[in-house]
Amino acid sequence: MRAANERAATRLLAALLLALCLPSARGAETIELSNSSDDDAIAELDELPKLSSPAPQQRLRLSGWADMGYTAATSATGPLAVAPQMNHFGDEFLLNQLAITAERPVDPDELSFGYYTQLFGGADAYDLQGPGDIQSVNDHFGFTIRQANLRAHLPVFTARGMDVVVGRQGSLMGYESYMAPMRTLYSVSYQWWYAEDGADTGTWATVHATDEWDLTGGVTFGSNTFFELRGTAPCYIVQARQWFDRQRSLYQCATLVIGDQSIGKTSVIEPGKLTTVCEYRIQFAATERWTQVFQANGGWDSQVKYIGFGQWYGVLEASIVKLTDELDAQLRLEWFDDANGVRTGFATDYVSMTPGFIVHLGPQMSVRPEFRADFAGRRVFGRFESLSRQRSQFTPAVECVFTF
Repeated sequence: MRAANERAATRLLAALLLALCLPSARGAETIELSNSSDDDAIAELDELPKLSSPAPQQRLRLSGWADMGYTAATSATGPLAVAPQMNHFGDEFLLNQLAITAERPVDPDELSFGYYTQLFGGADAYDLQGPGDIQSVNDHFGFTIRQANLRAHLPVFTARGMDVVVGRQGSLMGYESYMAPMRTLYSVSYQWWYAEDGADTGTWATVHATDEWDLTGGVTFGSNTFFELRGTAPCYIVQARQWFDRQRSLYQCATLVIGDQSIGKTSVIEPGKLTTVCEYRIQFAATERWTQVFQANGGWDSQVKYIGFGQWYGVLEASIVKLTDELDAQLRLEWFDDANGVRTGFATDYVSMTPGFIVHLGPQMSVRPEFRADFAGRRVFGRFESLSRQRSQFTPAVECVFTF
């Protein structure tokens, strides 16, 4: 019965995508460097090609994308342990993402109400499923409602007012996004996969304190949930962000997340009772064509069964250089220390280097080759179910993203 439901969901999603691809679309380039949070990335989706150019009174916006790629690995074929993520199948082609979004944006200048919904399918949907999601058993294709929320802009407290979101939305943490058009590399960082919170269900309020500063506070059901409590109590998040430019693509911010299973990815059988993560990141323009990101993330989990107190730390740097209008070069460097093995399953540290390119083949298509090198203090890399592991791994990969 479950398999039949999955096949039906797959056929429905494919039919919707085919229908949406038929109208002529207005083009736009893939975002060069994600603006950190998926909530901000929703605003950036305005830059994606829309199915039509809506009239002023037509507030509904439809958009979407398809993401696919191939990954080779020196350590093994098939499902790979630890890294890379989410392209974690060696010597395999993956249909990672098929997404359709419907949005009614709020008006930032007056009292207004809106919504955002995202249907999400593909191999990544299986990897990202959490409590309350449609549970797929096919590790190459899943389906879920990745985001579904109501929004309001309230002209209160300050000249720029306050925004409120109720429902499920993307994470406020990390410069990367699970949404393929909102990031620059095929694989994601250790921080993103093991030390951030996914798409949560809850309530968030953002006060636009000044033209430069936004202050956000929220309460959630725990990490990566769809209207279901993950632990035994709610989780909390606070964030302060300073914008450096009018386009709101350059910024610095500090984030604190705390609660029972506030960060969901864990390798232990029973997670701890109180997870706390602190994160700082800055995204700035080194030159007119060179954008850089620095991000530091540290967390700990108390009362972890058989371990007690678990800790992890990480720093990363990402750079992207616009060589021409059609070609960008990029590099991500990362160190991640899973001190007690509560995130990756191995008490060791990791170093990763990922150079790559973004080739813009048109307003709606980009190709992103990368060559990732991972090193660990222990033998951790290899096929998921195999005991034969290596301390290093190289994973060349290529990804193609279509937007519509």
